[in-house]
Amino acid sequence: MPLLRSLLKTLDELRSHHRRRLSFLNPPLERRRPRILLEDYAARHSIEHTLDRKAELRRLAPARPEAAARYHQLLTYELAALREVMDTLQTTTGGRDLQECLAENRAEIDRLEIEVAWCERLLAPGTAPPLS
Repeated sequence: MPLLRSLLKTLDELRSHHRRRLSFLNPPLERRRPRILLEDYAARHSIEHTLDRKAELRRLAPARPEAAARYHQLLTYELAALREVMDTLQTTTGGRDLQECLAENRAEIDRLEIEVAWCERLLAPGTAPPLS
C-alpha cells in the first residue's frame, strides 16, 4: 500500500509539473496573452506615431504645400473611415451607449470636416485630391 501511495504521489507531481510547463494545456486566452500584449504595444506605438506625424503635418501645412497635401490626404482617409464606422453603427441595435458613441462620432466628423476645409484653403487650386 505505501508503494501504491508513493507511486500515485509521484504521478501527481509529474502531472502537475508538466501541466505548468506545457503551454498547450493552458486555456486559449492564457496561451495568447503574450501575443496580445505584443500586439497591444505595437498598436499603441503605431497610433502614437500616426498622431505625432499628423500633428507635425498640421504644423507644417501653412508653410509647405507638400505637407498640406499629405495632411489633407490623412484627414480625408480618417473622415472616410469615420463615416464608414457611423454607417455601420447606425445599422446596429443598442442603447444609451450606442447613442453616445454616435453623438461623439458626429462631433468628430464635424471637426474633421472643418479641418479638411481649412487644409483645402491652404492648398493651391487643383492640388487638393477629390473627396470620396
